[in-house]
Amino acid sequence: MSLTMRQKSFLSRLLDLYNAAREPLHYSRMAEALGLSPATAYDMLKVLERKGMVRSEYVVPDRPSGPGRANILFMPTARAHDLFARLAVEATHDEEWENVKARVLSALRSGEESDYDDLLQELLAMMPQTSSPLAYGAEVITALLLTLRQAKQKFGPHSPIGLLLDNTAGRLGMSMLAGLAFGLSATHRANEHLLANLPEHIRRYEEAVQELSAERTELLRGLVGETVAVLRGEAR
Repeated sequence: MSLTMRQKSFLSRLLDLYNAAREPLHYSRMAEALGLSPATAYDMLKVLERKGMVRSEYVVPDRPSGPGRANILFMPTARAHDLFARLAVEATHDEEWENVKARVLSALRSGEESDYDDLLQELLAMMPQTSSPLAYGAEVITALLLTLRQAKQKFGPHSPIGLLLDNTAGRLGMSMLAGLAFGLSATHRANEHLLANLPEHIRRYEEAVQELSAERTELLRGLVGETVAVLRGEAR
């Protein structure tokens, strides 16, 4: 089940408190930490429990005599830990993508690098360390396009690259575009460093593209479109 932003925020705070205490927590602790009423904190914990993010247990305090009254305590489940681990990875991936996109567009639009060699070499150096599928795909396809520009390849609307970009979409389109760019790079024997790592780049690029959602695939296609527009001389 999906969580609302409020539920994620509440669950994140529960994880912090649980990791600090290393023991299940009474709902009053959550209420105090978040400035909520005990009833509101309890209700939120029960909602999260129904969604599999929280587990509750009843604990009878040790007393010298008397039956004692059971306290209900809560703790995050393994599913909650997994969710926030995944969100942390996604945040890192998003940061990588934004950095790559900003660097590429800034260098392209500056118009200061006639052959964009500095950008190309930077992208080639970054590829082995990039973990974000979207950022890696952007690095590979941009490097290929810059390599083709160095080889005097045309990027007009009727060129092979232009036709494919304008008439294909989705993951298949991005795979075909990279395949065509790889093939043209090999034909022109452009950038020996890139071609030396061709099999690994192909494998990783295909894996990266297959991991992308439809929305993220369109982000990649959009960056490629902006890059090609600059290389055509249509935009700066």
